[in-house]
Amino acid sequence: MQRARRRRGVGVLTNACNTYIKWAEIWERMYHVPIFTIDIPATRAAGTQSWPGDPDFERDRRYVVEQLTELITLCEQMTGKKFDIDKFCEVLGYANDMSRGWKQALEFNQSSPAVFNALTDGTIYLGVANGFRGTAAGSAFFKELVEEMAYKSEHGIGMVDDEKFCLVFVGVPCYSIFRRFNEFFSNWGGVFVHSTYLWFAAGGTNLGFEYDLRNPIDSLAAGVLISVRDAMDSMFHQDQAILSMTQPFHIDGVVYHPIKSCRTVSTGLADGRRYLMSKKDIPTLFIESDMMDQRVVFGAQMKNRIDAFFEGLISRKQMAAAMG
Repeated sequence: MQRARRRRGVGVLTNACNTYIKWAEIWERMYHVPIFTIDIPATRAAGTQSWPGDPDFERDRRYVVEQLTELITLCEQMTGKKFDIDKFCEVLGYANDMSRGWKQALEFNQSSPAVFNALTDGTIYLGVANGFRGTAAGSAFFKELVEEMAYKSEHGIGMVDDEKFCLVFVGVPCYSIFRRFNEFFSNWGGVFVHSTYLWFAAGGTNLGFEYDLRNPIDSLAAGVLISVRDAMDSMFHQDQAILSMTQPFHIDGVVYHPIKSCRTVSTGLADGRRYLMSKKDIPTLFIESDMMDQRVVFGAQMKNRIDAFFEGLISRKQMAAAMG
């Protein structure tokens, strides 16, 4: 019965990576499920991302449109149902609400004190952005979230009673000791005001891109290009983005957290850290663990390094106050 259900489904993968294509072939042979891989052209090199109206972007958009059209045809054949453009536009409308709200919520953390913790609360919002995308419930959630963030910002309501340090988190959270991991920072008055995890794990929703409901297929293709590229760039070309946020988010330090279980995210973080330090006089912390495997998570050792990091931040602020 389980296999029968699988045979009626269509697996969709969106990645330009050959590994995904190979897994698709294996899955189709094992379970006899049609697999459709959407190839998304990525940013060719740092600083070369194209946008709507650019010839390169329009060529890539048409390439994605053709694939989406093929996918619609396949789904119609598999289900015996005609594609409902009106329902599709309704879903895109809800997705627009969520994308708009997610971008606004992130921007509210430029307030002082920060209205939410990007490591903890942000991960919850991220789950809603992914799990309820394109639904009425997801749309309502983000509209209410923006109202809450606006109220907190207007009335100076922050995440901690005495916010001392605004931090950026780079990488994936340490879920195996999630609460304790956050307390290593919050106990010192540190608040994560932004996180690269909220970029790449959101699939680009953080940009606030809104689909044109008058031209939904073409707009979906454009949105896929923009959002997937932004998600990938937040992992592979994140340095400039981090530099750009240091002033508006009042950043006091950047925490890099590579993990064993996701090399895609973690590879190059040490180089990224060196680049940031060469361009900006800002303290950084580099700690390694994992998102799930507790065998490589050493809480006591991690706490010692984090404590030393905050002691350095305190000394830095004291010296700045004495000099000026």
